[in-house]
Amino acid sequence: MWPPRDAVGVDVEGCYEEFAGAGFGYGPVFRGLRAVWRRGEELFAEVVLPDGAPESGAGFGLHPALLDSALHALLLRALQSDGEGDDAAPA
Repeated sequence: MWPPRDAVGVDVEGCYEEFAGAGFGYGPVFRGLRAVWRRGEELFAEVVLPDGAPESGAGFGLHPALLDSALHALLLRALQSDGEGDDAAPA
């Protein structure tokens, strides 16, 4: 089932601008995070390979840009928990 049952959506609007403000700049191929849900300490991410991305990842089981984009959910969680009294670190 997608999105996962009992998971709460996380706002990803403007996340790449937020990342840049924290010193993490990503080019267009590495901006594939589309949605994030949270259920307790679990994170679920929906990522896509942006249009125009080179097929150079064909030799990998998972395109490197997709893997990187999936990890952006952890970065988003870390940045959003900063200063909110939420001491939960990224998993």
